[in-house]
Amino acid sequence: MHTTYIVFFIIILVPRILFILFYPELGGDSEIYTTVAENILSGCGVSLSNPLTEECVPHFGGNHGPGYPLFISLVWKVFNHSDLAVRIIQSIIYSISCLWLIRSAYLLTNNKKLLTVVGLLLALSPLLIAWPRYVQTETLSLAATIYLLAEIILSLSIKKIRVISISLALIFATWIRLDNIFLTIPVAITVIYIHGFRNGIIKGILIATILSSTWATWTTRNIIVKLPNLIPTDMIMPDGSRPPSGYLKWTKTWITHEYERPGALWGINRKNYISINIPDRAYENNKEKKEIKLLVKKLKLLNGQNFPIEIDNEFKRIAQLKIVNNPLQYWLIYPSIRAIRMWTNPFSSFGWPNEMPDRGLSKNERLAAAKGNISILMQKAVEYPFHAISKGFNAFYRLILMLLLIFSFFNFYKLKKENPLFALNFITISYMTSRSLFFSLSSNFETRYMVTAIPFIEILVCLSIFSFLNKKK
Repeated sequence: MHTTYIVFFIIILVPRILFILFYPELGGDSEIYTTVAENILSGCGVSLSNPLTEECVPHFGGNHGPGYPLFISLVWKVFNHSDLAVRIIQSIIYSISCLWLIRSAYLLTNNKKLLTVVGLLLALSPLLIAWPRYVQTETLSLAATIYLLAEIILSLSIKKIRVISISLALIFATWIRLDNIFLTIPVAITVIYIHGFRNGIIKGILIATILSSTWATWTTRNIIVKLPNLIPTDMIMPDGSRPPSGYLKWTKTWITHEYERPGALWGINRKNYISINIPDRAYENNKEKKEIKLLVKKLKLLNGQNFPIEIDNEFKRIAQLKIVNNPLQYWLIYPSIRAIRMWTNPFSSFGWPNEMPDRGLSKNERLAAAKGNISILMQKAVEYPFHAISKGFNAFYRLILMLLLIFSFFNFYKLKKENPLFALNFITISYMTSRSLFFSLSSNFETRYMVTAIPFIEILVCLSIFSFLNKKK
């Protein structure tokens, strides 16, 4: 059995190393993580101040908690600032987490064929395989999620919640990415399913106490250093300056597709206002169009400077007026469209080196292609065959996966409550729903934000298919 796990470790790790060696990337947020890591190493601590200056202004942790910058700084300390080492070590951590999930699935089912399928799926899933090439949070976030899922399955197997292990998994996950707090929802369902409501609440409070103790410590630090905000703002500026919250609120009144985000948002946190590109569908009427165009024109004259608060307040005023006039659109219709598109976008790269280059596909062409413009799709498929084939493969795999997930949900009513699959169905749909609601309502949505739900879906689908086939036999 030990040999089996060693083989799986190699199968999981090797393809990720190949992605790292041949297609290394930093990623859009890496500048923030590495800035904080440099400041940790220099003795400044968790800060977004320029490491080349003597300024040292404390910060919450960058885009999320301080976990990922701390990880980078530790690896850099040992391996002489090597980004390659960061990528490889996060891949090793991911691989170890996968082994734990493989083991937990085997202990639950005592089925060696299932062990093999789960192992190959975690190793070769096209939606999970390419993320380690980035100096981004996705790989460690997935590792923490997989570790937590393994602990949930082990808890279901022994019919007793593993309080310490699950608490550690939640600490690991939330310190890497704040949105991993939604992993507490599957944990809560597991606790109540195993122990009932009364005892489940007691166990849940114990887990919450262990988890919150680490964040209470960090919050105490933030109070001591007098941070203006005890949690990160809706956009982190790399230099720590005030984000344009009014402008961001206005974009939430019209953005419904992730490919509308780059033109409106990607230049903002770099103060590159010249790159702002707003489509006509953003405007409710000609009056708003004139007002916004005038504000953007003023903003472009201030390229490279802080976003002026008076301009930001004007965006906020226009946004609030739109929300009052169209509450159903803002709170229900647009979030629903975003949620659907997060799960159905067939063009997402999922970390693969197949992003269409800007020189090959403009922002407007990218958006038109995403909305189904056949002529652009065919033209770019001919020009970039690798990109088209790999994106198509990922989209096809995800389509099959989602169809099998629907099959699992349809068979849900046939399961007895004592069957762990009964709990796993609830656990999976609760996690998918909570993340979808949050990111669609906040309008801070991209397909990659759903990636931590993929292991839940894949494991549920595997177990459901094996259960179905065994019943047939």
